[in-house]
Amino acid sequence: MYNVVRIENMFQVMKEVYREYENGKIVVGPTDIAKNTGMAKSTAYHALKELAKNGYGKYIEKKGFVLNEHGIKVARKIMRRHRLLECFIVSTLSLSPEKACMEANKIDAIVGEDFMESIERKYGGRKRCPCGKEIPR
Repeated sequence: MYNVVRIENMFQVMKEVYREYENGKIVVGPTDIAKNTGMAKSTAYHALKELAKNGYGKYIEKKGFVLNEHGIKVARKIMRRHRLLECFIVSTLSLSPEKACMEANKIDAIVGEDFMESIERKYGGRKRCPCGKEIPR
């Protein structure tokens, strides 16, 4: 059976892996991802395996996924994108930080680069997102 993991799921998984990394957790398992995203544990497992296959880290059977240097760099970029979108949504649409996070989750994987460059110019100097979390550099 051929498993295709959608790009939106990959973005979501990378964000969750990075959130765990920010909190000091080095090995992230499918159960962690499933719990935090609402996706099926089997989908989370395949997504983590796919991240490993694509060179973002290593999957250790019965333990979980560990980001490598390249994976950390990519995950930071993804999380930066997400948190800058949160800034834009709160500032422009006056949504709460929690709702802005939920809306940013829906669009951060599909927003175009020109749009993100504009967001970067406007909000790129911020140190923290509306939730109070650090915006990675």
